Amino acid sequence: MSDNLNGIDVAGLHAFVGAVKEDPKKGIVLFNVKTNWEGQTRTVATASEYTLGGQKHQRHFEIAADEPGELLGKNSAPNPQEVLMAALNACMSVGYIANAAAMGIKVEKLEIQTEGQLDLRGFLGIDESVKPGYEEVRYTVTLRTSAPKEKVEELHRLVMKTSPNFSNFASAIRMVPTLVVEAA
Repeated sequence: MSDNLNGIDVAGLHAFVGAVKEDPKKGIVLFNVKTNWEGQTRTVATASEYTLGGQKHQRHFEIAADEPGELLGKNSAPNPQEVLMAALNACMSVGYIANAAAMGIKVEKLEIQTEGQLDLRGFLGIDESVKPGYEEVRYTVTLRTSAPKEKVEELHRLVMKTSPNFSNFASAIRMVPTLVVEAA
């Protein structure tokens, strides 16, 4: 097997997995995002650091969100639902590519198409019986590889079993809210 497959350092991946097996604390990662409202329906989220294995790592990325004009925004960025689906697809993509590399599968193409339908009566508070979120999210994974179909199906099952965002979508997450009210 090549030391680099699908752009993944396979030896580095195996070394990291081994280190986490040896010391589970090395596999604990804390992510955080701060989001600021910029007016109307636009927000900008900033990811400035994460902690892995007890060590902080600095970085700076901004993710804008807005609503289309028909939903009272200026259409200056993807809306929160599109950002949510993009996060799901990105997380699963990492899972497909890294696990494929670990399994010796060369991927030539990976595409994930996701869609979900919302009933805005829930969001707008018009009908309490209508869920404000998705009842169902559908996605299609298209992979081009010369690997045997059985091995690709094994990869698919592995990603559905281990993807953090697939898990976030597929099962309830306990939400722990805190509200801080500042005096005007």
